Amino acid sequence: MIGAIGQAIPSGETIDLGNDPELEDAKWYTMDEVRHALRYGSSGLGEPAPEGYKEGGLRLPPATAIANILMSSLVEGFAESKL
Repeated sequence: MIGAIGQAIPSGETIDLGNDPELEDAKWYTMDEVRHALRYGSSGLGEPAPEGYKEGGLRLPPATAIANILMSSLVEGFAESKL
């Protein structure tokens, strides 16, 4: 497995789900929303949400998952906007 970080231009672009049959829904999130979810919404499958999680909020995989590591890297400044 590999992980990659890409950058989207903030233009209100819609997400095309037709290219990935595994996705049911997709949404853009702000960096603040991701920071909050990393702090209060990360847990493994079948595990309860951490203390401080509000029902309906963004849930993320545990800190050991590559997706969590990539998101953590972004919010910690790995990639800065050049726009």
